[in-house]
Amino acid sequence: MKHRKESTARRSRQRRAATPTLLSRMGLSLDVKRQRAKQEAIAKKKRATNMEARQTKKPLSKSPRSRMLAIAALKATRQRWAAIAEETRRIVTGDGTLQSFSVQLSVQSTTFYPHHSGSLAQWAATSRRASAATGATTIDFLHCSTLTAARLSAPTSTQPVAGSSKLGVLSFASPKKPGGGYLHGGDEQEEVIARLSSLVASLNSPAARGFYEEHKKYRTEDGSGLHDHSMVYSPGVVVFRADADDDVYSAPDDAVGGAFISPYTVDVLSAVPVNAAAVRSKHTILPSERQFFEDGIRQVAKERMARALRVFEERGDRTLILGAFGCSSSENNVETIAAIWAELLVCGDGSEVGEARFKDVFDRVVFAVPGKRFAQFKDAFEMRVFEDEVAKAALSD
Repeated sequence: MKHRKESTARRSRQRRAATPTLLSRMGLSLDVKRQRAKQEAIAKKKRATNMEARQTKKPLSKSPRSRMLAIAALKATRQRWAAIAEETRRIVTGDGTLQSFSVQLSVQSTTFYPHHSGSLAQWAATSRRASAATGATTIDFLHCSTLTAARLSAPTSTQPVAGSSKLGVLSFASPKKPGGGYLHGGDEQEEVIARLSSLVASLNSPAARGFYEEHKKYRTEDGSGLHDHSMVYSPGVVVFRADADDDVYSAPDDAVGGAFISPYTVDVLSAVPVNAAAVRSKHTILPSERQFFEDGIRQVAKERMARALRVFEERGDRTLILGAFGCSSSENNVETIAAIWAELLVCGDGSEVGEARFKDVFDRVVFAVPGKRFAQFKDAFEMRVFEDEVAKAALSD
């Protein structure tokens, strides 16, 4: 019996010793029962879905014919997205009409920020500067796509201005290749930007090469889903197509978009969100450990989001288009991401001396959140600010 306990303890120590680099810094243990944990999570989600369906008295799924029609419609839409993406690629990287001075300047000015960037790592210690124009940041929430929000926020000009636009857009980037799966009809946030603008030209530049090499290295060494903090800043990206939810250029029933519009420029920062889904699936998380894991994910996500704001501040962007960073396929918690943005831009997290690090640094911040997450995101952001106001009022009494 004693020998069996010693053997079990030795195997436990071996598993902990094999923990990947980034996770070891968080003190998390590697899961040796990944498949079992994933199956349990799927079963739990299925039980919850069944329970919800019974409570609302709604059918669990559409009829077979309805499902077939929906699948066919989605396939047709993705084929059209792929065709638009291929045309965009030819325009901005081949012999197209927009292989122009503006695009070339954007490519040449693209900057890579590595994981071990000293200037970004010191974001909390850097002096906060007040907004020069208004003194207080205006924060808006728009129920639309990133580029629709960007067009509505862009300066009214018929021609793109070469160089930085002072309008910064945070792109939720793929760690593997420029534009992710945009050429295959993908519709994640970065894939939409790549389909409608010259972004892929910048992401294929020599400067951006280190971004994908560094992510590949960390993915091999770490494999946890946390990814690294490297980023690519692409100034003066030319947007020349409209998204499907842009009412000015798209019909109400248009699910594809892609209409040519008067070009405008945005400064795009490409950063990879924490893949919370991967972190959770690769570890058996006991109920008593759940909060510990979620706190670790939150800590890394906040660091990356703060570095993104530091880049925009450093590069002089005055208006930002942000969003629910990594809350789609990466499955970050919407309330968590919204609260982090609130802590960085408005209220702080209670540990800082003084106000939030990026309070009133920018003229305007627009949170563009399409789909069903909009209300949840907005409510969580405002609730975090309200909680801070209540806490400060209690301390002042």
